[in-house]
Amino acid sequence: MGRDGAGRLPRLSSAKKADLLGFITTRLPFEECFPPPQCERYLVQDREDEIDYLLFLYFGKRHEGMTTFALRDLGIVKTAGFKDEFEARFETGPIARAAFHYARVLERIDTPSPMLIEHLTCEVATWPVTDDSEVETMRHRAIHRLGRELERLGRASDALDVYLRSDHFPATERAVRLLIQNEDRDGAEALLLRLIDNPSCDEALLFAEDFYERKFHRTKVGLLTRLLRDAPVLQLDESGRDSTEAAVVRHFLKSGLIAAHVENSIWIQLFGLLFWDLLYDREAAALHNPFETRPQDLNSGAFYRRHREVFGERLAILDEPEAALALLRDTWEKNAGTTNQLVSWDAPLFTLVCELVTRAPRGGLAMILEAIGQQFRANRSGFPDLVVFENEQVRFVEVKAEGDQIRRHQLVQIERLKKAGFAVEVAQVAWTVDPAQDYVVVDIETTGGNPDWNRITEIGAVRVRDGEVVGEWSSLIHPGRSIPKFIVGLTGITDAMVADAPLFEAIADTFRAFVGEAVFVAHRVKFDYGFLRSEFARIGQDFRCPTLCTVVAMRRYFPGLPSYGLGALCRSLDIPLESHHRALCDARATAELLKKVNAKRVEAALKDPHLGSE
Repeated sequence: MGRDGAGRLPRLSSAKKADLLGFITTRLPFEECFPPPQCERYLVQDREDEIDYLLFLYFGKRHEGMTTFALRDLGIVKTAGFKDEFEARFETGPIARAAFHYARVLERIDTPSPMLIEHLTCEVATWPVTDDSEVETMRHRAIHRLGRELERLGRASDALDVYLRSDHFPATERAVRLLIQNEDRDGAEALLLRLIDNPSCDEALLFAEDFYERKFHRTKVGLLTRLLRDAPVLQLDESGRDSTEAAVVRHFLKSGLIAAHVENSIWIQLFGLLFWDLLYDREAAALHNPFETRPQDLNSGAFYRRHREVFGERLAILDEPEAALALLRDTWEKNAGTTNQLVSWDAPLFTLVCELVTRAPRGGLAMILEAIGQQFRANRSGFPDLVVFENEQVRFVEVKAEGDQIRRHQLVQIERLKKAGFAVEVAQVAWTVDPAQDYVVVDIETTGGNPDWNRITEIGAVRVRDGEVVGEWSSLIHPGRSIPKFIVGLTGITDAMVADAPLFEAIADTFRAFVGEAVFVAHRVKFDYGFLRSEFARIGQDFRCPTLCTVVAMRRYFPGLPSYGLGALCRSLDIPLESHHRALCDARATAELLKKVNAKRVEAALKDPHLGSE
């Protein structure tokens, strides 16, 4: 944006705010905008870099402005109060400046531009190297991020040069893959062997071993694929589609077992309780300001190194369940409710932790918790979804719905749990078609496409059971705003038609009752379901159902059709659609699509029990 030929700023009324501010701050002197004596009333802050650095030293990350302090002073943000006096976050000035450098690089690369990536690529050789493990982790992250951006720009050669500056995963993985892409098999093999001999983490070792086998020993199927392929399949009623893990938990509960969806929480809860005194000791805790609620030396491994001797003694207690439970319960009673980022003070979860301690194989808990202590950042996640207790034993279950993949860091934790003596399994879920299952096929009309500022004008719903329509529900809805002319032309619904219609709040309960426990079906289900969830949220209610999308299902079971829009499908399959873009009419037509899809699904399930799901 610039001045016109006469030097004037053109069309102030239509200028975007960002353009206007940019023009003013770059083109107009302060004195011109605020001539004397007004300028004497303003103080211009031109030491932003220094303030930015000071805030970084305090918070350990980029932190704009003083809002946090203001909120604390107003009593809105609470501080933990673990310590009254704090030590410096960084040991030396060079380490602090290096950390600040990488924090700025990582922040800038979140919104990259070709010019920024070019600048960073030119300067990467001069980036600081330190002996601080946390700062080095930041450096390796920045190298990986820069390399990925270079790959997105099609600069694979430059990306490889950048990746090779790091010996940490996942930059090393990208380097190997680019070497293979460049047909440099010797270079790739040498790097893989180096990673196998000296991996930066367990995930790096797993990648290197698996990739080496596939590329150089001609193994056709990777470890991740093989594990998923060999996993048993659980046939579950598709009414559990909205929450796969909860559906599997119900499956185990019906079998008389104790089961819960815990993922990482059970391990972090146990870790935090077992080492609470070391983590939050008033004198020793690595907290550098009163806002911090998790020791900062966990990520670097310094916590483990500093407390190695006590760490070992504490882990040994876990092989004496009664003593371990006494320690955990004492910690719970003394500290319950204390704000922190490790222990959630969730009573049901604590009960599961106690069961885990009681039933775990000897030495198993120590192996897992020691790995968490040594590399907290790498090992705080990836654990299996469920814990199951049966006959005084404990096992873990990773749940995968159709289309899900096992990620490598999940495989790392699965293998670690197995080595520690735990039973671990992967369970695939296939949704079965129950002829007696109720489906409610829904269509909505709205004032526009975005639920954040548009509203529903009509809902139509059809209940299907055993392939037959057994009920219908519909209503016009007053949207609380005018209906755009384009929408009127599309749907035929006018402001006059909804003038006396109920607000959504007035029909919410009756609509929810009609849906009941049925599977929610729609053509482009994310749109209809998302809009309805937004409407319920506006009135302070949650709305959740298992869902099925007839667009996705039709593409799978009726491939090769010219179009999968509702109108086109009805023409192709000879389904009546008398008043397209009226809710009940569209819901009836979608119900006919559902009947055809379910017939195909039943047929597929009879041929192969693993099929029959969307």
